Amino acid sequence: MLDFSKVENMIIKALQTELIGQGHKATGELINTIEGRTMQLPDSVVIEILMQDYSRYVNDGRKAGAKKVPISVLVDWIERKGIASGDKDIKNLAFAIQMSIFKEGSPTQGSFKFSNNGRRAGFIDFVILTEINPIVDALGKEVFRNVDNIVTDIVQDYNKDNK
Repeated sequence: MLDFSKVENMIIKALQTELIGQGHKATGELINTIEGRTMQLPDSVVIEILMQDYSRYVNDGRKAGAKKVPISVLVDWIERKGIASGDKDIKNLAFAIQMSIFKEGSPTQGSFKFSNNGRRAGFIDFVILTEINPIVDALGKEVFRNVDNIVTDIVQDYNKDNK
């Protein structure tokens, strides 16, 4: 039987690596809470990758002029990053970031300084487009390994019965 958890783990590792490369590691919560669930159905296999709800904003970004990011979310982020202290400074910075995202959308031009790979959005899309081939190759090798084992068992059983 195929071990689809290997494929699941490869996808999770690729997503985590891309998030880190894009500079999306404030506390590591998004990276550390990505998990998978594999279901083997009668005629198919479903691999679900689960992650924090806000991952969609990290992946898709926000359009300029769209609904504003809640100040409370920005305050929490600023506090986790430790980039400001004191209630007034934190709130002022949160409002400035909120307005910058509202005007520019996200990712903002200034956010690219945190990226190690030149990307700040589309971590899911990037993994799907660039990492799927190695994952499919690994899956194919696993399939053929299992087929080889099954054929070997059949031949051995046949040889035992026909001696």
